[in-house]
Amino acid sequence: METLSTALRYEMLFLLVALIVMITYRLLTRKINIEGLLLDKTSGRAFSPGRLQLLIVTMSIAIYYVAMVLKTKETGTLPNLPNEFLLALGGSHAFYLSGKLYGLLASKLGFASPLIRERFQPTNKHGG
Repeated sequence: METLSTALRYEMLFLLVALIVMITYRLLTRKINIEGLLLDKTSGRAFSPGRLQLLIVTMSIAIYYVAMVLKTKETGTLPNLPNEFLLALGGSHAFYLSGKLYGLLASKLGFASPLIRERFQPTNKHGG
C-alpha cells in the first residue's frame, strides 16, 4: 500500500509541475492573453484598482495556503485556512463586485461620466 501511495504522490507532483510549465510557457509565448488584465472594461479601458487589489489578495492567500500545505505535509491532511483569510478573500471579492455594480448602476441611472454614458448609448443603425 505504501508503494501505491508513493507512486500517486510522484504522479501528482509530476502533473502539477507539468501544468506549471505549460502555463508558464503559454504566458511567455503570449498564447494566454493577459493584456488588459488590470483594465476596467466598463470605464473606457482605464486602470482598475479593484482588479489589482483582487489579484493581490487572491494570489497572496493562495501562496500562503501552498506554504501551509508544504509545512504540514507530514500530517497527511490539508490544513485549515484561518477565518481571517477567508474574510479577507470574501471582502476583496465583495469590494470588486460592488465596484462593478456601482459602474453598472451609474451608467444605467445617468450619474456616470459622459465617457461612460456614451459607451452605453444604444446606437441607431438605421440612421433615422
